[in-house]
Amino acid sequence: MENIKKISVERREQKKFKTDTRNLIDVTLLGICITLFGLVATIRPEMVSGNPFFTLQLVLAVPFFMCGLLARIKEASYTDSHRWVKLSSISFTLAYGFFINAIALLLSFIAAVYVSMIFLAVNTLLTLVRASIAISYAPENMRARILREGVHIALIVFLGILPILGVY
Repeated sequence: MENIKKISVERREQKKFKTDTRNLIDVTLLGICITLFGLVATIRPEMVSGNPFFTLQLVLAVPFFMCGLLARIKEASYTDSHRWVKLSSISFTLAYGFFINAIALLLSFIAAVYVSMIFLAVNTLLTLVRASIAISYAPENMRARILREGVHIALIVFLGILPILGVY
């Protein structure tokens, strides 16, 4: 009986650490998004008004990061929190995809296009590496992981690579 309580306490502490760490990452990325938008709007306002893909993704990253943060706070309040976990995961995936695309689009404005393509290629490669390692530890989560990383990569292709290449 004592071991059960000890494991439960250890799992709760581990979950709290994981949640706190994720919140810190989200808050940091949220701050970067807001700062980046403010800097670009102040220094080069034509970038904000001239490229809807850049502006929209940078702006949309903010509420999605916020939604993920708030969902994670709720996640800690409920014993059955799987819906909050899903919402925070979906929100982070979308926010992070928008954020990465905004950086790549910004790179394409201020540097050669190949620099932004390398940035997106490395990001995609590392996403696949992280997913592979996560799946190796928890093969039962393979379907959810593939779906989440698939959405992330689709965002990069359709809202990052194709606009940078001028397809639309």
